[in-house]
Amino acid sequence: MAVLVFKDSRKETLFSELSSLLASGLDFSRSFSLLTEGEEKGRIKEMLKSIHCSVVKGNALWQALEENGGFSPLDRGVVRIGEETGRLSEALVFLAEYYRKRIARRRMISSAVSYPLVVLGTAVIVLVFMILVVVPMFEQVYTRMGGELPAMTRGMIALSRSFPYWLGGVTAVAGGGALFFRYFGKRPEVQSAVSAFLLRLPLVGGLIRQNCEARFCSLLWLLNSSGVPLLRSIGLLEGIISFYPYRKSFTSIAQELGRGTLFSTALSLFPRLYDRKLVMLLRVGEETNRLGDMLSRQGEELSQRLEHGLKQAGNLLEPILVLGVGALVAAVLIAMYLPMFRLGTTIY
Repeated sequence: MAVLVFKDSRKETLFSELSSLLASGLDFSRSFSLLTEGEEKGRIKEMLKSIHCSVVKGNALWQALEENGGFSPLDRGVVRIGEETGRLSEALVFLAEYYRKRIARRRMISSAVSYPLVVLGTAVIVLVFMILVVVPMFEQVYTRMGGELPAMTRGMIALSRSFPYWLGGVTAVAGGGALFFRYFGKRPEVQSAVSAFLLRLPLVGGLIRQNCEARFCSLLWLLNSSGVPLLRSIGLLEGIISFYPYRKSFTSIAQELGRGTLFSTALSLFPRLYDRKLVMLLRVGEETNRLGDMLSRQGEELSQRLEHGLKQAGNLLEPILVLGVGALVAAVLIAMYLPMFRLGTTIY
């Protein structure tokens, strides 16, 4: 039987409702029963019943979530900490807040890149149609007319003839790349090479870095405010932020913290991942015993900068794509109509 993985929106609702029921004074068994009764979808209802039965048999909630397999390491880790510290309701509030912010950030990114992607997709379809359908129609007309064609027109016709081979080659390369990443994409050397390439891209690299830093600060603040020790919080981040350089850095940071190194000093070992300003401010937070406040402030600031950067990127890409599409379409049309313009001039 396939494992049913909860969507982020469903997790937010589940953790929020369960925390509210527990905060109202109901015991866990009664709260989970009410939660199960209110579920309308059959598969989710059966899964909730399975989790409840596992807890009734004597397992902890985090163990029941682990047996189910549909919850992330963050879900299980935070719930475990909440149960061990007697603050399960607060842990559930943390998870609900985390998924709420994650959904909001995903919507923000989607709204910023959706229009440029639509323009790009439309442009590709239009250009492929013109090169494969329109250009051959003009070629047949000019073949019947005879005469020498302008160099631009001859080049466009040559491109139209060879375009199916180019399209097949691109499709084969894309398919081969997809298969390669499917079978070898999880290897450390592959992830390292891909992430290094992405971080070097002029615009994309900066946005990826800001996104990871914003998530890093926000998650650490939420974990800190829930009473999770810093060393354990770093360990939980390994299962949440999946971008390879950051995930690898968490292991080294945890080792440095275990040796007694300051948190900010451990971060400074990775200058390409963590901004100097962030490291400096977190050092101030450590020295003044206000690390949680500094993480919260930096998380909000980095999120705002990320949102602004995404909007700027979207605003920049829109006119570039529109102008690029217009230029390419104009080049095809000019190449096809140029012989007619010359013919008209000759007749005149």
